[in-house]
Amino acid sequence: MPEDLDILRERARVAAQRGDTDGAVGALLLAAAQTHLEDREYDSVLRPLEDLLLKRGDARGALTVRAYLATRDPGLWKGARGLVELVPPVDRARVLQAQGRPAEAALEMERGGLVAASAVLREIASEWTAARALWSRLAQVTEGQDAYVAALVRFNLARCARRCDDANQARQATVACVRLLEEAADHFESVGQRERAFDCFEVLVQVGLESGALEDVLEGFVNSIRVLREDHLEHFALDYYSDAVATLASRGETGAAATLAREAASYARSLGRPSPAAAYDVQQAELWLALAREHRARGSAADMAEKALLAAILALGEVGQLARVGSLYAELAQLDLRPERRDHYARCAARYAAARDEPLETSESPPRARSAQTEVWHADVLEWERGGSAAEACAEVLMDRGAPEVTRRRAMLARLTALAVEGGVPPRDGMEEASMRLARELSRLHAYVALSPLEKLFTRPERRVRIAVLHAVQALPYKRSFTTVRAALRDADPAVVEHAARAVEALAFPHAFDPLARIFRESGAVAVRAAALRALTHIDTTEAAEFLLGVLRHGAPADREAALAALQRARAPKFVELAQRTLRGSTSPLTAALATLVGRPTEP
Repeated sequence: MPEDLDILRERARVAAQRGDTDGAVGALLLAAAQTHLEDREYDSVLRPLEDLLLKRGDARGALTVRAYLATRDPGLWKGARGLVELVPPVDRARVLQAQGRPAEAALEMERGGLVAASAVLREIASEWTAARALWSRLAQVTEGQDAYVAALVRFNLARCARRCDDANQARQATVACVRLLEEAADHFESVGQRERAFDCFEVLVQVGLESGALEDVLEGFVNSIRVLREDHLEHFALDYYSDAVATLASRGETGAAATLAREAASYARSLGRPSPAAAYDVQQAELWLALAREHRARGSAADMAEKALLAAILALGEVGQLARVGSLYAELAQLDLRPERRDHYARCAARYAAARDEPLETSESPPRARSAQTEVWHADVLEWERGGSAAEACAEVLMDRGAPEVTRRRAMLARLTALAVEGGVPPRDGMEEASMRLARELSRLHAYVALSPLEKLFTRPERRVRIAVLHAVQALPYKRSFTTVRAALRDADPAVVEHAARAVEALAFPHAFDPLARIFRESGAVAVRAAALRALTHIDTTEAAEFLLGVLRHGAPADREAALAALQRARAPKFVELAQRTLRGSTSPLTAALATLVGRPTEP
């Protein structure tokens, strides 16, 4: 239970009076760890903390506290000039950026060696020529390196070159970017990191939008949707369908948009969501109708318009819009087709003369297009450049006014610890303890940005630090968390492997199927495979249910026993449904076990 705030403040005051600055700082940090406090109470802790940090020579720590306070009261930057002069260029850059001075911030970032960060700030300041020069420099640095990062750098270079009216450089950079993105996506999918492949396809969409290459847009959308569907992220997949349809239609690719709308309707219906499915059917019908009229306006062969109108009829018939179906048959009868075809369509129109349209459920009409996405072409290059620095990652969260207040407070505390661990003021409790504390503090951010610093922390030699990292990633339900877990499963220290197995079991979330199944297949340890099976029983998808049934049918005895025990505790609905279907007419040795799981007696 946290100590009383007044007691901690008094302890800090007494320690400061007797010259024990470290003791006073420690007491105030304990108070600041109570991140639920009201602003007035919290500020009463931070103001003396800033003064004490500066007194003991920790200017970066003092500026970190001031930065948090200034996000709520920007006027506090005015009194920070003397403090800003004591910190490295990167910290000065963040202050200048917070004050709305991106061009000056870019100069400081470049002085601090963060070229990509400087280039992004140059873009914000609309200094495209300077930004292009920086991205060009990074393109040389990343040549032959990580394909994904190299692709992003070239995309940013192409964007800037286009702004500078250098079509030749923009074209060359774009071609290189697309090639590298496809190479990176293939690699990520081959090693089971579909979420990283998704990032590649997301960027490919943007590449196509900015270069005008609609084939890149379509390839990016189709593969993004495929990855989302494979990961059972149904809501996001439907959103991407909407975005793809709207994007393609707005750029004159009416046929491709209609085809995707038809696919979206089928997908929504397979999910048991008839309302958005109907909305997609109406949308595709309108697109097919628009395509038919485009063909007629261009003087194309009549059978081109005929095919489009028939596709519209099928879509409208699916949702009971029978009056509209009749009107489209009448339109078909007017096309320049063979007489027998026109007569056939005229008879069809007559049959629908008295038909009416059924009411449509519009409460869930197609999911709206995605809002503005994270600019991964900036964010991921900046993460690469930071090299796993927790101090810089936490600064990003701390300065984000859109982040929840409690998250920014936790980021401030984690940054204070990170500054000590990463080479600032030596930690009072020793490097190992401070590193463990940093892992815990990073986990409390509950943010994706914490993963890169945790991955770097895991490379430390101390066993307790690596175990602390494994505890931390359990609070971060991202597929990328498995990167650290899989590395830990290969660790030479049995204690680390044991904690990695616990992390495997804890990381059970809907789109974790792929890494969990991969861990089960790759591991030679019975305990690790059992942990993966226990996690899989909590993923209620058909894919997971089929995998578990396969283990029960064909797995090693220890794996079958572990799966059966886990399923008895989990009672996964999708698995129960699959087991019930499997039991019908089954006479295999598996029958008794499945009957037990679904609560049915076996037949004599």
